[in-house]
Amino acid sequence: MSIQSRDHVSAGFGPVFFLCLVLLLSGGCAREPWTQPVDDKQAQAIRDMLQEKVKTDATCPSTLDAEVTVSMKTVMETKSFSGFLQVKLPSSVKFVTTNPLGQTLFALVSDGKSYRSVNTLDSKFVSGSLSSLALRNDIPQELLTGRWGIWLSDRIEITKAAEITDIRQDETARGIWVKLTSQDTTDGKEYILIDPANKRPLLRLLMDAEENPIARIEYGDWQQGSHCGQPTSFHITGLSKGLEVNIHLADIITNKVLTAKDFTLRPPPGYFIQLFP
Repeated sequence: MSIQSRDHVSAGFGPVFFLCLVLLLSGGCAREPWTQPVDDKQAQAIRDMLQEKVKTDATCPSTLDAEVTVSMKTVMETKSFSGFLQVKLPSSVKFVTTNPLGQTLFALVSDGKSYRSVNTLDSKFVSGSLSSLALRNDIPQELLTGRWGIWLSDRIEITKAAEITDIRQDETARGIWVKLTSQDTTDGKEYILIDPANKRPLLRLLMDAEENPIARIEYGDWQQGSHCGQPTSFHITGLSKGLEVNIHLADIITNKVLTAKDFTLRPPPGYFIQLFP
């Protein structure tokens, strides 16, 4: 098993990080935060701005390497843990927690379709598809197979299958709301609050294919680098049971070369192996 680690990362509760990404069950929204549509002239200006941003983003690094601290808060308790995170756009993710000696406690990799995890405390290796994981745990599939590499960046991705279907004013004048809809009916929808002046997302509302809310991601604090910015904090709400998740990134590197090998995990010798469809 090849797992890079950072010796100074404190011990954390790795599996909880994975759960905080995948167990974001629909909590509902109080009301829509947007108002009337913008006029045709402003709508065209927003479309032009987004097309320009998409072109600019294409010149930015496609990887992220950072230390990460996660806190999860419910009405009953708050848990915090640390580790390091690696991302390669659009959907490859690796998360590792280590003890004070730099030894791996838990590691997870995902390519947006499947996942593999290693728990060294239980000597257990688990592998399977994200779709089956969603079905087994009643999790919105759109969330599990979503573009976490994009969602954890400042990018606004408009794929060939997606289109802008609505542009509206924000009720508190924070920016402009843009709705992205995919021609693939199995994909979810996104409502993105954009700051037109800085050309960056302030908030994402993630929906399933039926437009039921599954997560609300609010961005805060930014690391600037030339024309490519990177959010350093994420506040995730709109979840079931009043769960709130805060993610903070530090020691961010955005030009590190990461390959498919960096997102590969193999079961160590002697580990219990559990394989799912």
